[in-house]
Amino acid sequence: MTTVNDKELEDLLGKCSAWIPKAMEEVGCTAPNDVTAALCKRAMKDTLAKLFTESYYFVRSQAEKMKQLKAELSSTKSQLIENQKWVISLQERIIMEKEKKLEGVETAVKTSVEINLKEQFKSYSEAAAENVMVCPSDGLADPATLKKVVKSVVQEEDRTRNVIIFGLSEEKNENVSEQVQEVFAEIGLKPVLQASRVGKTSNVKSKRPVKVSLSSASTVYQILSQVKKLRQSAKFKNVFVRPDRSEEERASDRLLVQELVKKREAEPGKVHYIRAGTIHTRDKTSAD
Repeated sequence: MTTVNDKELEDLLGKCSAWIPKAMEEVGCTAPNDVTAALCKRAMKDTLAKLFTESYYFVRSQAEKMKQLKAELSSTKSQLIENQKWVISLQERIIMEKEKKLEGVETAVKTSVEINLKEQFKSYSEAAAENVMVCPSDGLADPATLKKVVKSVVQEEDRTRNVIIFGLSEEKNENVSEQVQEVFAEIGLKPVLQASRVGKTSNVKSKRPVKVSLSSASTVYQILSQVKKLRQSAKFKNVFVRPDRSEEERASDRLLVQELVKKREAEPGKVHYIRAGTIHTRDKTSAD
């Protein structure tokens, strides 16, 4: 198909621009809007014949060019439609590839979770088996005993993600989680947590311990390594943060903390602290 290039269009525009002034001159006009039928009648026959011939061939050539332009426009539209189809097809392929990648990630995550669950269950089973092996032989066939041992192992695993706070003031309709966050903010930490009081309420004003569940054992370690800073806090110097223990260990810790508070009140000039389940005392230094 023959196409119209820029040079041909420029030639057509040049011819138009040259022919109009020439026609105006032949009929005696100085402005394009002054051309009228009356002026054309006064022109000589030869002049009109010449102008008519030129205009005829000019219009004829324009008609041919218009056909070419129309064909080119139709071809351009068709090409544009094809390009749009190609873009849509490419987008669909991209979406399919993304879905395949997402499916791959989902499969990998599921596999990883399954492996972790199997490993954790295996560790629980092994730990339970070790506990069962030291039991009397007549307890091996007791399902209740086995269930108790496994439950103990699982609870022990869960406790690695918990801490217990002693000495935190208790008020009616309190928001325990906000109070705990305030304690941790005092040592420069803002962990994600869930907190609740441990033990039954009583009419006597008391400060029940607070059990705090955290996201991981590493967060627990981070908190326990910073709690010594609370001794420098005016508001929380009598608040103690300890690892989570069993009911028996928790009761022992409660008594130990109570004894520590009494020692600090009785001997404020010395430093009293708990280490390895024992209260230690030393003289204060400039660092304290």
